[in-house]
Amino acid sequence: MKNYLAYTLASLLFITIGCKPEAKPIEYGHQACDYCRMSIVDERYAAQLVSPKGKTYSFDAMECMIHYKNEQKSETWAMELITDYNTPRKLIPAANASIVRSKQLPSPMGMYLTAVQDKNQAQSLVDKNGGEIYTYPQLADGLENLPKL
Repeated sequence: MKNYLAYTLASLLFITIGCKPEAKPIEYGHQACDYCRMSIVDERYAAQLVSPKGKTYSFDAMECMIHYKNEQKSETWAMELITDYNTPRKLIPAANASIVRSKQLPSPMGMYLTAVQDKNQAQSLVDKNGGEIYTYPQLADGLENLPKL
């Protein structure tokens, strides 16, 4: 009986820990985008979706993540992450990010979208490079309605 109880508790602990959704490091230069299949190389623009079961989907740019997410409408996501331009390789929650769209800041997929942690950082980029500031929710439903640059 004691062995059965120990086995059951160990199994529950393993399941709880094993299914915790978390971001995984992106293998820059070696990993392909889960949407367009291009190699993920620019450490300032990568993005990642994490499923509730912990499966990760990595993208070379937030544009690919948004397109992928909108093609998978029935899916729910535990995490939606984009890279902070000012801290390459650092994934931040997309919902809290400010996104600058500026012709002076080309992103890998050509939509000129650059994410930073907050509105003050975004305003600083706009002051230097011109452009407009967006929130992730403004872009998440689709990029088709963005004005031409």
